[in-house]
Amino acid sequence: MKTCLIVFAKNPVPNQVKTRLIPTLSPEQAAALYTAFLTDWCETLVKLTNVDLVIAYTPIEAQSDLQALIGDGAIYIPQIGADLGERLTSATRWATEQEYAKILFVGSDSPTLPISYISQALTLLDSRDTVIGPSTDGGYYLIGFSAAALTTTVPHVFEEITWSTAEVFQQTVDRIHSAKATLGLLPPWYDIDTAEDLAFLHAHIAAMRLAGDTIQAVRTESLLAELFSSGLTQIE
Repeated sequence: MKTCLIVFAKNPVPNQVKTRLIPTLSPEQAAALYTAFLTDWCETLVKLTNVDLVIAYTPIEAQSDLQALIGDGAIYIPQIGADLGERLTSATRWATEQEYAKILFVGSDSPTLPISYISQALTLLDSRDTVIGPSTDGGYYLIGFSAAALTTTVPHVFEEITWSTAEVFQQTVDRIHSAKATLGLLPPWYDIDTAEDLAFLHAHIAAMRLAGDTIQAVRTESLLAELFSSGLTQIE
């Protein structure tokens, strides 16, 4: 049974990624942070067994840069579509053509997301049509489908969504319900979009280190230590 895990990724160019962290961070610092998030996350995901890691990249010319950053252990496909819904639908269509039995989508804004959540999502798809992981900002950090749900649920579940708003999760669940698809639900987790999120991530990783937990986001931890030690202490 073939499974793919698709990471939506951007080329980490200043002023093109993590722009909501500017001016708290400089454009160059925001790009460096995104790079740390992406490389930490992909290094974690590539350890999953019997799962193909797929990088859905944008812009179209970004493949060589991202491949140099992430490595040859992933499959690279371009994002195609005018909005996120179209791009998700296009990537799902590609995965279907490759005859994957399970398809998961994840972002790169949750570098501390427990890898066990990914395993839980794959298990849920043994008995559910869809699986979703809600993020605390009202979106979701993961969505996945079993092969049986692809023709009945996609692209329906990606249509009429007000992307980049706090309603994305609720609207998506409503679409899943209206498609009469069964749903598997993961625990909530957090994305890093704002300066407040960044401060929480810094505190969370420090607490994980103090508690003796495994730190999978080592590049992120190092960069945050550098940023906060250099004066990034007051975040409004």
